[in-house]
Formats: sequence, C-alpha cells, structure tokens
Amino acid sequence: MTFRSLIPLFRPQMGQGKRQRDDSVHPHSFANIELSDEQDVGDGNDIISNLPGNVIHHILSFLSTKDAIRTSILSTKWEYLWTSISDIDLNDNLNDTFPRTTKWEYRNFLDFVDRVFHFHDESVIKSLTIDSSEPVNSSLVNSWISASMRHNIQELTLSLCWKAQPVLPCHLFTCQSLVTLKLFMNWSLKVPSQIHFSNLKTLELSYVTFSDDNSTQHLFSSCPVLQELALVHCGWKNVKTIMICIPTLKRLTIEDEAIWARGFLSCVTKIYAANLIHLRCISSLVVDFRLYDLSSLVDASIGLCDGSSAEDGTPQVLGLLSGVVNVKKLSITSDTLQYLTLVENLSDRLPTFYNMAHLELNLDFYGLSFGVLMVLLEKSPKLEFLNFEQGFYDRDEDGYTLGRVPSCFTSSLKTVGIAYFDEDDAKMWFLRFLLKNATVLERLMLRCYTRDQQKLSRRLNKLPKGSKSCVIELLPLLRS
Repeated sequence: MTFRSLIPLFRPQMGQGKRQRDDSVHPHSFANIELSDEQDVGDGNDIISNLPGNVIHHILSFLSTKDAIRTSILSTKWEYLWTSISDIDLNDNLNDTFPRTTKWEYRNFLDFVDRVFHFHDESVIKSLTIDSSEPVNSSLVNSWISASMRHNIQELTLSLCWKAQPVLPCHLFTCQSLVTLKLFMNWSLKVPSQIHFSNLKTLELSYVTFSDDNSTQHLFSSCPVLQELALVHCGWKNVKTIMICIPTLKRLTIEDEAIWARGFLSCVTKIYAANLIHLRCISSLVVDFRLYDLSSLVDASIGLCDGSSAEDGTPQVLGLLSGVVNVKKLSITSDTLQYLTLVENLSDRLPTFYNMAHLELNLDFYGLSFGVLMVLLEKSPKLEFLNFEQGFYDRDEDGYTLGRVPSCFTSSLKTVGIAYFDEDDAKMWFLRFLLKNATVLERLMLRCYTRDQQKLSRRLNKLPKGSKSCVIELLPLLRS
C-alpha cells in the first residue's frame, strides 16, 4: 500500500502558500507525515508488521493521542489499532505552539476531537482528558461528554474555557462507569436535581463557583463511595455552610487564595470524615473550619493566611489544629505559626499531639518565634522528626529565653533537618540548645550555603552534645 502526500491536520508544511485543510473524514487525514512515491508501507516482511497486537497496543499506550493516530501509516496492521486506545489526551497546545492562535488552527483542534470520537471503536475509554485554552461552546463539549459515556468512560478531565455559562449534561451526574471526575472551569457549576455517582472515587473541582448551600450539599452527599475530594480556588459567594459528610473519604484538599477570597467567601466548613487519612488545608481565615471525628488522620498540611484582621484569626487556627490532634505527620506554614504568637497562654490552649511523630515547619516569611516552637515541641511528646523545610530566621522577640526542655528531647526526637543553614546568631543559638539537650538525637541534617563545609563541620562538632551517637550531616542545598 502506497500513500501519497497525506495532508497534515495540525502543522502546515512551510512554503506551500495558503494553508489548506482536509475536510474528508478518513483516519489517514490525522497523519502529519508526507511519503515519497518510492516509499512502500505495509508490504514486505518488516518487524513492525509482525508484532503481536497486544505488543502494539502496549507501544501505543506510551504515545500521545496525536502520535498514536499517526502510527496508522506505519503498516496495514497498524492502520486502525489506534481506534481502540483506552487513554485519550486531547490538548490544543495552542499557547505553546503558536504566538497567536488563528481560527484555522483552533478549528482544526475541534475537528480533531470530533474525529477521534467518530473513529473510535466500541471498546472502553478508560480515561479522557480535554484541555483547551480557547473558548468553546457548551453544546460541543456536551457532545464529547456524551460520546465518552457511550464508551463507559472511567476517568474524565475537562479543563476548558467556555464561551458562556456551561450546563453539563444531566446524565453525566448519574454516570455509573465514572470513577474519576476533574473539572476546571471559571463558571458556576449547575447541579441537576438528580445526582448519583455510584462509583465515583475521585472528585476534583478547580475554580468552580457553587451556587448555594442546597446544591453543594446535594453534590457531596450523592457520592456514596468517594475517597478523594479536592476543592481548589473555588467560589462560595452564596454559600453559608459547606457540609462534607462522607464516611468513605480518605483524602481531602481545600485550597484558596486570601487576596482572591477576601470579601468573596465567608462560610462555615463542617467536615465529618471518620476514615480521612490525608488533609491539606491552605485557606483564608475568613473560612471557619470545624472538624469532627478525624480519628484516622495520618498526615495534615495546615496553612491559614490572612483574609481578615489578625486578631480574628486565632480562634480559627486553634480550632483547626484541635481538629487534627490525632495526626501522625503535621506540616504548618509560617503564617499559621504567626497567629499562634498572638494567642495568650498558648500552652494552655494548644492541644497535645500524642500521636505525632513528624513535624514540618515552613517558615518562609514571618520568621521563627522560639517561644511558639517550644510550646509546639512540648505538645508533641512522641516527636521523632523535626524539619525546617524553608529554614528559619530570627524574629528577635524572645531574646533567646526558653523555659524547660521539651520532653521529646529526652525521649523520642531522633532526627532534625534545617534547610538554608548559615551561621547567624539565631541558628547557632538554637543548635547549641538542641545539641546540648536532645539526649536521644541521632541525626542533625543541615543544608548549607557555605562552600567551606569542613570548617563549619569542625566548628559544629566542637559544640557540647547530650547524645554521643548524634551525627551532624552537612548537605548541599536542593535545587528547585
């Protein structure tokens, strides 16, 4: 079989004058390859033609959807194999490829998506991702969703720019085959009256605006087996109470930006999740989080930023930390610690983390209050690992005056890590205190600026140590 001058669908050949587009509906029109008259594909005893079908499908699974389709010209055996690929990723790539997107190029992308569904065989589509930076009609998107549902779609990701308020097809919200749904949209999510995601385990909503309390609650309560929920930069303007009561939930992520949220969201978030294992909450203080029965929680990341006055934020911070008291691994941002410095009698009001073995502090702006640090350590009697992920610098408000040595120093603390280490007064003072009093410490890991590590190592090893087995490791800074 010989093919001549297959017309490229996406990338026009340079120097051929005005761009032309092949409107014929044929799988070869996908191929961006031009063959000479002498090239003969598919005739002859070549290795590609003799590969078993399962091997070819395995090869196709490593290719992008566009490249998988282009393999149809390699041999007659490969011609239609792409029509049964189970993972389809459709990305217009227009912002990366073209300085200015033309209507021709964007129309080609839409045609391409239509043709993929037109030629796909009756096999299951395991995952479908459609990512477009250009505005698209809601009716067109809905036709793609409906087509994927006819193939028992399991994982659906839509990252689209709609021309107008989208209304997703009602039957999407009752799709029994759907296991993962990810929506990225700068519009309100219109929820139908009938919802039942019987097999949905992962739901990720980004930049979605929720209309009211009832529709929000209706959506979350209609996912009986949901295990992972992510709400990223969502809008809750008309929502007073967010109720997340999902017994099967294992991972929960809530993120928003303080500047974007200020004056726009002010609501109570109630979370009931007895089987929750992982919690990531990076949010504004204008959101009042109330956590109930998180007895299974293993790790939590807490970052509360200013969305109101600082004095108003302390109850939210204390409430959120009290809600994760059973955690084994805790990560806290600097702005969260900043609010703890405003709490009077912090030692009496901060809960004790009896299960926590790993504490990570991300001190990127406000600096370190040694007083707050000592209270945190005292409230972590079983702490084994302490890590300053962003290093720290002195807030110079404590005068380096500390009370009693935290109990974990003499019972459990074995590893301490400090990034961006230098020899300023605050860090050296803390190291002296740590090495002298941490009697079971085994490793002190310092990621350093200095090039003369041998000199620094000699200086540090001269410091008095309460633990004879402690090893000081000087490591290079990790490059991002």
